[in-house]
Amino acid sequence: MSDGESTKADDIVLKWGRDVAAAGFAQVPNYLLRFNQFTSEEDRLSATELLLLVELAGTWWKKDDLPFPSMKTLAVRCGTSERQVLRAIKRLEEIPLVKRISRKKKGIIASNAYDLSPLVEVLQVVAESYPPERRRKLRDEES
Repeated sequence: MSDGESTKADDIVLKWGRDVAAAGFAQVPNYLLRFNQFTSEEDRLSATELLLLVELAGTWWKKDDLPFPSMKTLAVRCGTSERQVLRAIKRLEEIPLVKRISRKKKGIIASNAYDLSPLVEVLQVVAESYPPERRRKLRDEES
């Protein structure tokens, strides 16, 4: 690496500071952050619904390992009640952007897992319909 180059981790430290960077980062697609500008008025997300999707995306580390934060955890992170989180999840299932999967741990009902594949499919359609003005070069596209 030359003197002028830095790693993505270095960039994160420079941008946000060492203590913030050390706590970790989540990947959230820009199309998700801007979801409401690409959808019909009746399908627009409330602030709680959008934040909930961001929180779920932030706990989805590996493609085949579904995120499974508890309702309580989601409520605390979203700054709302568990009841509001439940309402938001129900709506996200209706649209549909999320599939709730029941989990059991040692035969006892555990927190739900959340399948975000419907969201991925919708965002792919959005990306095809509204291509970015400037497209990032992805690792598999580099020669």
